[in-house]
Amino acid sequence: MFGWGISDFLVAFSSRKIGYFSTYFWTQIASLSIAIAYFFINPSKFEIFKISQSIILILLSSFLYFVATLAFYKGLVKGQISLVTPVGSSWPLITIILSVIFLREFLQLNHTIGFALIIFGIIFVSLNIKEVLKIKKFATLPGSVEGVIAMVGWGISLFLIVPVSRTVGWFLPVLILRAFGILFATGFIMLTQYSPRINFKISFFTLFFLIAFLDMIAFFGYGFGVKEASASIIAPIAASSPAVTVVLARIFFRESLFLNQIFGIISIITGLILISL
Repeated sequence: MFGWGISDFLVAFSSRKIGYFSTYFWTQIASLSIAIAYFFINPSKFEIFKISQSIILILLSSFLYFVATLAFYKGLVKGQISLVTPVGSSWPLITIILSVIFLREFLQLNHTIGFALIIFGIIFVSLNIKEVLKIKKFATLPGSVEGVIAMVGWGISLFLIVPVSRTVGWFLPVLILRAFGILFATGFIMLTQYSPRINFKISFFTLFFLIAFLDMIAFFGYGFGVKEASASIIAPIAASSPAVTVVLARIFFRESLFLNQIFGIISIITGLILISL
């Protein structure tokens, strides 16, 4: 929760400085570097040969994670952090539904109430109420569509990681997901001839590695958690990260919110807490 909460705030800062794709590309390289270093420190702990049985799931998960993360980064540039982050971080809604259907995990009453609160919150945090009342037409706030794409993509991707983590361990799926993410990004660069920008100041290199370190710590925690316990419990706890991100955005970016957005954010975070109980 804290790893993703702080890293999302730093991603928004970097994306607004050098662009969302450049931020994604360089932070993924930094993340992979950290993961490879950890791999060589503890190679005996990983069940390498079992990974081939799950390579299709990891490939699909990597592609969905790539699309979702790019959409999220773009949303952080277009819209407010305090809007995009809660919507994107509602991915447990998808993960838990899939876990109930395919993994036969039990759904309690508090989970159902939590689902309803998250859906209610997403609607309220995404709508531009002033525009709806003024022109009497459905209107969404900038970044909300990207937040929904991130929610769906992350939800499916992180569900697919669950059976893989239980088969081959918590680390290798994370390592390979990062490697495939860079391959997909490289393919995007070749197709579009887009050149990732970079600021050669030491502060930006430090920023990339700090984002990567926090993100990897969070991902390690999630991967280890779903291996040992129910995904329906681990996912919502991890996804409560907007509580951290929104506070940081309010303090450092002085973001102002409509009343309906405040209610929406409270509803989403309350829903996430409920489905983690």
